[in-house]
Amino acid sequence: MAKLEGCANCAKILLIVFNIIFFIVGIALLAVGIWVVTSPYNLDILAILDNPILESGAYLIIALGAFIFVVSFLGCCGAWMENRLMLIIYFIIVLLIFIAQLIGCAVIIAYKDKVDEFVTNNLRKTMNMYKGEQNEDKYSVGWNALQVLLECCGTNNYTDWMETPWYGNNTNIMVGGQSLKPEWPATCCKVDNNLAPVTDGGFPMPTNLTYCYGVGVSEMMRNEYLNTEGCYMAFEDWVKSRALYIGGVGLGLAFLEIFSMVFAICVCRGVGKSED
Repeated sequence: MAKLEGCANCAKILLIVFNIIFFIVGIALLAVGIWVVTSPYNLDILAILDNPILESGAYLIIALGAFIFVVSFLGCCGAWMENRLMLIIYFIIVLLIFIAQLIGCAVIIAYKDKVDEFVTNNLRKTMNMYKGEQNEDKYSVGWNALQVLLECCGTNNYTDWMETPWYGNNTNIMVGGQSLKPEWPATCCKVDNNLAPVTDGGFPMPTNLTYCYGVGVSEMMRNEYLNTEGCYMAFEDWVKSRALYIGGVGLGLAFLEIFSMVFAICVCRGVGKSED
């Protein structure tokens, strides 16, 4: 194997460096996927969107992380060994990944309204399957976790619960010395630590259940203890607050992919010339 010179040798080094970065990205995706699968309530929250693809999203992330891990290993080996076949296969795979990313972005932008409608409709549908704070079916656990973690209530607002079978089946309970029929689940109430479901493995008690249900207080005071924002808006705000970081990571990966393909071509050409 002849030694690469000049730009080809520089491209070889940079290709190895870039694939080490891809390797780290693959490990990070594996870690995120495993965290989603193993952490309490994450899969339950995905379940209330009632879509098999989303419910298995964590496993897709794990598979993607493993795939990137293998591709980065292929790129490193191809560059280190100066193997043209491995580099050509690597180039084709990275090109396909890049095209898939572009198509994915285009679909999300083009069908944003459809995505919004899908999320809203499925939130409303799974609300009708909710059975209560103490039930352990996936829809009840998912809604309880979503409302506590995102500090929200219902799909559009807390009044949505009064249109569900859960409300129709409710019986009166004693709150603050009064008998009343709950109009929203206790998980709609504000808590001292909304991360408690994740860290402690159980839903935290409301800061003040009596005030949350409006017993003996004004509506303004009640709203100090009740999460009045709907979960759709809360989820949208959560996504928007992280969109810049997600977009930055995606853009960074796109540039890495472009340069990796360019460097792979440079190394291939360099290997070809050195063999002549």
